[in-house]
Amino acid sequence: MKYCNFILDNWLTLVSLLLALIGSGFALFQWKKAVQVRRAEFVHQIIERLRFNDELVKAMYNIDYEQNWYYSGFHNSELEASIDKLFSYLDYICYLRSNNIISKKEFAIFQYKINRVCVSISTKEYLWNLYHFSKKNNADCSFQFLLNYGIQYEIFPKDFRDNETLYNKTLNW
Repeated sequence: MKYCNFILDNWLTLVSLLLALIGSGFALFQWKKAVQVRRAEFVHQIIERLRFNDELVKAMYNIDYEQNWYYSGFHNSELEASIDKLFSYLDYICYLRSNNIISKKEFAIFQYKINRVCVSISTKEYLWNLYHFSKKNNADCSFQFLLNYGIQYEIFPKDFRDNETLYNKTLNW
């Protein structure tokens, strides 16, 4: 009788462990799915703002179709505020990628827009001026992650940080 109770107890323990293991596996599966949904919602929020925020869309339009938007009257203009807002947003996306908060696949959704901004000669000139102005003032550039992206992917010239005669000097540094 004692032997039967021993076998029954062990069998019940084994079944309990097996059910706990199955339950844990199911909980882990549900948790992973919930994380994927939250990540998708996060990326969707970024996309929505980038594509449907009027100010960001107008700034992107200027970069796409106004080849020389960076000129001496740019600073303290309405356009500067709009461009800075767009660059801040793109810089944030580059920050998320550089810190592995978003994956390569998630970043790929934004890469075309970021590349499109970075190939603009006015963008290069503006970021170059900001970089050297910041450097003179012992500070990081306002759009450091966007700038790093442009250099890393060789959209900006290799001597972007070092060449002080690469573009027209607009800021007082």
